[in-house]
Amino acid sequence: MKKIKSIFNIFALFLVMIIAGFAILCEYSTSSLKESLMQAAKIQMEYSKMLLGQKIKEIEIEADGILNSNDLKTLHLTLMEKYDAYRYVTDVNQMKEYLGRRQNSNVGMAQFILYWPKLQRIITTTSLNMVKDTMLKSVEDNQWFIYDNEVYFARQYITDWVETDDEPYLIIRMDRDYLYKVKTMASGMNPGGTILLYSQKKSLFSGSEKEKELVRSVGERENGELTYELSIAQGKFQMIRSGIVKNGLELVSYYPLKAMMRPVANITRITGGLLVLLLLIGLIFMILYYSNILLQLRIITGKLKQVEGGDFNAQITEMPNNEFTYVFGQFNRMVTRIRQLIESTLIEQRLRNQAEFRQLQLQIHPHFLYNSLSYIVTVADQPEAVTEMAVHLSNYYRYCTKNKSIATVGEEVSYAKAYLAITAIRKEIEYTIEASKEIYDRKILPLILQPIIENAIEHAIEERENASHIYVKVYEPGRDVLRFEISDDGDGMTDEKIDELIARINRKERAEDESVGLWNVNQRLINYYDGSAGLRFGKSIWGGLLVYFTIYTGGYGE
Repeated sequence: MKKIKSIFNIFALFLVMIIAGFAILCEYSTSSLKESLMQAAKIQMEYSKMLLGQKIKEIEIEADGILNSNDLKTLHLTLMEKYDAYRYVTDVNQMKEYLGRRQNSNVGMAQFILYWPKLQRIITTTSLNMVKDTMLKSVEDNQWFIYDNEVYFARQYITDWVETDDEPYLIIRMDRDYLYKVKTMASGMNPGGTILLYSQKKSLFSGSEKEKELVRSVGERENGELTYELSIAQGKFQMIRSGIVKNGLELVSYYPLKAMMRPVANITRITGGLLVLLLLIGLIFMILYYSNILLQLRIITGKLKQVEGGDFNAQITEMPNNEFTYVFGQFNRMVTRIRQLIESTLIEQRLRNQAEFRQLQLQIHPHFLYNSLSYIVTVADQPEAVTEMAVHLSNYYRYCTKNKSIATVGEEVSYAKAYLAITAIRKEIEYTIEASKEIYDRKILPLILQPIIENAIEHAIEERENASHIYVKVYEPGRDVLRFEISDDGDGMTDEKIDELIARINRKERAEDESVGLWNVNQRLINYYDGSAGLRFGKSIWGGLLVYFTIYTGGYGE
């Protein structure tokens, strides 16, 4: 019952994750769709606002052009001077024709009016009945104003030769059809719409009750927001405002949120229904899976974890009456075979390491003995030198013949001093060995310093004129870590030569014509410790070669 409860808890968690994922997906889809629609609406609004702004500039430019035209100047002079009736009628008709041509050639301009306030004379491209006295009394120079739901622009003709002149106004009325077209263009999505406002609480065009309610609500907001959500009796709407343009108008688009989100709602309902169906099917399969497969898998998984933890005695004793019987039997045989292979491999590896270690150790002895005897032959006529060499050689072989697999730092340092003392007798070399007595009792692999020192003398000191310095340092850079450094003042090696040397001493097999010393030490270090203990190379303080290696002594040789 506990296992069944566990599997159903997992299924319940999975169900919660699915529902949470579905909710997140719905929220993301809703916000993404809303953002996309908002971006499209903003682009449409910006475009409509740009068209409205361009038309405003066109009207202002057109007003400047008419006020500076020769026709207007001629008519104005006729009115300001004594004139006959014929000339006046001719100039007025010419001005009307000119204004008519300008109106016909400009989209969005519905009426041109010339008005002399002192003379009370009016020239218009439409009927005089459409020109209201109250509208004329409110005009000011370079001013946009709205009168009787019509949008006007007024600019005064300024003369600078007679201050008492009756300076006329040119009044241009924007075409309502053009404004309606711009308003319609701003509402890019159905079933939304656009309101063209002035004075915030007034609409330039009459609308439905819904639009009138929206106009009242928009007029009550004075926080300057251009996009926001607004709730009225007819529902919740997304509002997008253009901001007030120069002529005092403002485009306000509105979109019912419910209609905007209808595609997402439909997809959510369909997806939710399919999800519920899939979850029911999944529950059925989960029950079948648990009863027929999961119990057996849990058994074998538990045994595999035992093997992973190092228990190679793990066996499956409860055999089911199905296809898993064969799997369990194969698992038992596999674990038994692995245990046997590991035991035989460990024995084989231990024996091979012992054989390799003895072989590498024995290669050192005849090499050094050959060099020492050669020196004794060379100084046979010098009894004191022969005696000194014999004493050092005796100490050397006493150390070698102990047949110890582990030495101490102190023993290895004493052995290196003996070798350097022997070498200094027959060659002009200076040497320094620096090692703290506090680390003399640390256990290390024997015969690892002397071959490196010998290599430095043979390939560095002897091959460079005036080279004579050997510096050996053994110290502890960290707990249970020893570092050995052997430096010389020879010619040193280039990076390319060092790379070649590293590759050569790391080969498992040594060529017959290659030197034994460094290869032997490197192989013994790697074999006994690990790859990190291998020889490394650099530049010494004199510019010669620095050979160093680092070993971890914790637990070795105990």
